[in-house]
Amino acid sequence: MPNSAIVPLFFIGVDFNAVKSGQVILPVFWFVYFVVPLLIVLSSFKQLWQVRGMQLRGLRYSPLSFATVNVGLMGLITIIYVVLTEGIMTLVTDFSWLRNFKLLQFHGLPALLVLFITNFLGIFLLLTIQTTICQFNAPLGIIIPFSLCIITIYTTWKYNPLNSLMLLRVNKNNILLLLVTTLLMIIVYLITNRYSELDY
Repeated sequence: MPNSAIVPLFFIGVDFNAVKSGQVILPVFWFVYFVVPLLIVLSSFKQLWQVRGMQLRGLRYSPLSFATVNVGLMGLITIIYVVLTEGIMTLVTDFSWLRNFKLLQFHGLPALLVLFITNFLGIFLLLTIQTTICQFNAPLGIIIPFSLCIITIYTTWKYNPLNSLMLLRVNKNNILLLLVTTLLMIIVYLITNRYSELDY
């Protein structure tokens, strides 16, 4: 496959019409791209609290302040992952293709920036879901985000915020839905830490 096709290779996704006709082929690169950050993090925040919880409480760190730091760390991990992977993709992509790349009403580098922002939000959302559920059940915390990615591939539910992670499905409405869902999930994560009596 030519270098110019590397971005669609990863992010083209699955068309709604293909799902409706039952002709879905698993977009392996898309799936791997979005689950790798989940595998990097796994239940590490829960394990960190288990190891350092008493020490952090002694330093007057509450579970809420610990969770706030976690949100920042998840954001940092996501930014590093997206910048590295998409930076490499951009470097090996044919410039003539990049110049013609279109996403919504954007072309070229602005379209790539929109793709970067959308992918950042999607990965951040998946990590927040994973970390929130891992507080209560680590295996479920890992299984559910994976399942959401698979469900996204094989369903046509238009209100799924993860639809915006596929070039064949992206539109303004599902990007806005992705942003709102991510913000709500951050709030849920912080609230569950604020009021949880669990010692992880």
